[in-house]
Amino acid sequence: MPPAGFEQNARAAGTPTCRHGPDAVRMGRKTASPAVLALLAVALALTVAMLAFASHQYHSQVMTEAENRSAAIARVLEEHAARTLGIHAMTLSHLEWMVDDLGWDRIDASPLLHERLKALASQTPEVQSYWIIDEAGRVRASSFEWPMRVLSAADREYFRAHLGAGNAIHIGPRLSGKILSEIFFTLSRRMELPGNRFQGVAQISLLPGYFADFYRSVLHDPRDVVLLLRDDGRAIVREPLNSAPNDTEIGHFPELLTTPDANGTFRAVTSFDGVERVLARRKVPNLPVYVVYGTDVASIDAAWRDRVAPYALFAIPSIGLLGLLGVIAVRRSRQAADAQEALRSANEALESRIAERTRHLDQALADKEVLVRDIHHRVKNNLQVILSLLELQAQRSPELEAPFSEALSRINTMGLIHEQIYRSTGVSSVRIDDFIEALVGHLSSFHRRPGREIAIRHDVEPVAIDVNRVVPFALILNEVLSNAFKHAFADRCSGTVTITFMAEDGMLHLTVEDDGTGAPDPEPAPRPARRSMGMDLIRAFTRQIHGEYRFTHNDGTRFDLVFPREDEAS
Repeated sequence: MPPAGFEQNARAAGTPTCRHGPDAVRMGRKTASPAVLALLAVALALTVAMLAFASHQYHSQVMTEAENRSAAIARVLEEHAARTLGIHAMTLSHLEWMVDDLGWDRIDASPLLHERLKALASQTPEVQSYWIIDEAGRVRASSFEWPMRVLSAADREYFRAHLGAGNAIHIGPRLSGKILSEIFFTLSRRMELPGNRFQGVAQISLLPGYFADFYRSVLHDPRDVVLLLRDDGRAIVREPLNSAPNDTEIGHFPELLTTPDANGTFRAVTSFDGVERVLARRKVPNLPVYVVYGTDVASIDAAWRDRVAPYALFAIPSIGLLGLLGVIAVRRSRQAADAQEALRSANEALESRIAERTRHLDQALADKEVLVRDIHHRVKNNLQVILSLLELQAQRSPELEAPFSEALSRINTMGLIHEQIYRSTGVSSVRIDDFIEALVGHLSSFHRRPGREIAIRHDVEPVAIDVNRVVPFALILNEVLSNAFKHAFADRCSGTVTITFMAEDGMLHLTVEDDGTGAPDPEPAPRPARRSMGMDLIRAFTRQIHGEYRFTHNDGTRFDLVFPREDEAS
């Protein structure tokens, strides 16, 4: 007998009597099971299909991003190499002009070219040294030492490469120096006389470490690689190197230059580590060198797995939530795809505008560089003509040798100013420390006499002066130093001139002090016939820069000049 209340509960629930209840429940389950299974199958199929589709799409997307990134970084590396090596290639042309102007006899007899090479080498961190080699392979000048020891470069590859006509610029392999055992590679230029006759080689030794440091900063992933290759496939720089940094041979990879590419990229296994990479190759314009950037395929796959992993984790609970979560997942995937497409379109538009603007700026910069080079060449030639005319006139008129000598010194000083301004192209000021160092070298050489040693010491802060005031300042300093050379040590064989330049409280302070017997009183006498042209120049130029000066005589002569740091006229 059924328990009490069973029949009432069954009726309240709308179920049939006890005799028909179990059969009805079984029938309901059978009817519901196919629908549930179908729903589960559809949900599973949709989830798996969506995951497979997303996985494929993201793999293609990640691969495309890696190819675009490799190509973009390769373009940056190409521009860096073109700018860096191109500037040094231009410098080699200037060195050839210097050799033409001086000639081998003056180069051997004077440290002037050595001092200029030394100053050039100190300006850029990638330069180790400069070398001038004659047609026989003998090193005639360098930035290392003067006088130059007997040294031959006839056995170097770059010298042999320039023996034949037509090889204007040559990139050499990694070498170990004959004076310093430091690894470098060479950038050299064939020097010619009229009629394409071989005159020698001008060569710059560049440090691979500078390029390696820059390449290390642009690596997207530690497993990526950057190579700087010659046109024969020999590696000059490789980052990461994975070998001793003082090795001269770091690999020969001609296959990286001959493998066909598609849209600037190709896939290959790099022989130095056996890793498959997506590689982008760029030829540096006008130079026999290539840059190659490689992205590790394993890192691309890892990025793809990282991007797909959240969707895989999302797909597992989607199976349990059947079709509802499947629909949500599809909707979110479509939204993500739409957002990605919108972002890609925006990026492409932005990159197009940036590229157009960059092209305009590059063209403007190129025009400016051509104009500056032309102006520099013309001014240099005009100054050289003036110097030559004055020297010729002085030879014909010995009584004018002293005033002509002063004029030559002033013109050479203006030439040094022009050289500093040209070196600072695009900047409206000149570094005084660089200029004073160059002026000291010039005056020491100009006033050098046998048996007399005059030392010049300078303590100069790295302060810049605008180009409107650097000329009068330079001519003041030239007059004071020339006065010290001519008068302070008239009865002595040695002495010291100390130059101090500093900035303080918005004013610039110049002090020139010698320990000589004391120069004659620079102030002009009351009679106009005895006026000093040098003092007239000092007085006029001091007024021009709104300054004040004072001469003090004690054990020697001291000159003090104070003028505002900022141009009051501006």
